[in-house]
Amino acid sequence: MHDSEKFLEEALSKEILINEKLKATLLGIVGIVLFLGFSILLLLFNSFFVSHFKSLTPFYWMQFVLIIFIAREFNIRAYLKRTIEKGGKVKNSIRYLNVISEISVPTVILAILIFYYNNLFVLSTPVVLFYFVIMILTTLSLDIKISITAALAAAIGYGLSVFYALSSAPANSALTILHEPFIYIGKAIAILLSGVMAGVVAQQLRKRIYSTHKTIIERNRIANLFSQQVSQQIADELLGEESELKSKQKHVAIMFLDIRGFTPFSENKKPEDIVAYQNSIFGFMIESIIKHHGIVNQILGDGFMATFGAPVSIGNNSDNAVNASLEIIEVLEQKNKSREVEETKIGIGIHAGDVVAGNVGTAARKQYSISGNTVILASRIEQLNKTYNSQVLISEEVLNELNITGFQNTPLGEVEVKGREKPINIFKLA
Repeated sequence: MHDSEKFLEEALSKEILINEKLKATLLGIVGIVLFLGFSILLLLFNSFFVSHFKSLTPFYWMQFVLIIFIAREFNIRAYLKRTIEKGGKVKNSIRYLNVISEISVPTVILAILIFYYNNLFVLSTPVVLFYFVIMILTTLSLDIKISITAALAAAIGYGLSVFYALSSAPANSALTILHEPFIYIGKAIAILLSGVMAGVVAQQLRKRIYSTHKTIIERNRIANLFSQQVSQQIADELLGEESELKSKQKHVAIMFLDIRGFTPFSENKKPEDIVAYQNSIFGFMIESIIKHHGIVNQILGDGFMATFGAPVSIGNNSDNAVNASLEIIEVLEQKNKSREVEETKIGIGIHAGDVVAGNVGTAARKQYSISGNTVILASRIEQLNKTYNSQVLISEEVLNELNITGFQNTPLGEVEVKGREKPINIFKLA
């Protein structure tokens, strides 16, 4: 069993115990209501009961059974509470015995009344309805077997009560119809079917709860993986979106980063050494991108493309991009000085503008894509680092959007860029 499946089973087991505790609480309350209600009736209409039933002894016995039932349910509730707190489990055999003993209470009460009164009217009293109350509450066990066990025990208990009543009650010509078994067989079947239906409902609830827990686990897993690629804030907003990420125009800041001299560096290296180097370099760089609310769209062997402002924009996109780039330069210098990584030089280009962002592809395979002239120009600006022996270059559009202060920028004037009819103004930050 996988860890996720094991967790699901444990979560479901705990949910069942919580429901069982609720069931015990409700049955205890039902018992209290019945006890108090019948006690009040006996007090208010004592003369009526004495004149019609000759003896009140069976009613006192019935009250005694209810007291035991109430005490039992609240003891079970306390036991289940301790079990839940300790993270324990209850054996299925104990659960079956428990539901059989609960559903037997109406049978015991019927037997007491039949024993004292020897009259078939007992089988028509509200006591029979107590079977249905208990069977309805078995749905909280989330186990169709428990509900069916209760249904069988109730049907058998009622059947035995009928047999006992028919065999002990004197024949009454005026009420011959009450001695016909088919009347009681119908009731027994109704009791059985009610329990089975309760079991079906319980099974459906179990599936729904299991599915819900599974969905939550899967969502948390995706959120965990997703938050490794983007900031937690962006991940939360995206996972909260109900609609698909459809293509639309957005204003963003695009960053291109390139490792200088990567090709000659990798020519004489083993593949595992190259990967180890990439991880040591890209690791802290991507952390900076995520920290400043950007996402890494593409990772190439010697660099990557990052976007600030799509699919979710948080704060000033140009501020975020520049802050991330300056942090990357600062951390890289520290790692170079401490020889934590092999001597590495990089070039970063940033441009801000409108792009088309959204999912591209088929229903089977989609990719979140950023496209437009802004992306192309950001790439061209990054390449100019080689010309100006710089590390970070930004466009005039980025500079105009910046709200941050405390950094120096050097105007490099108008520069001809491949693919652009007009020259652009660029600025050196590092």
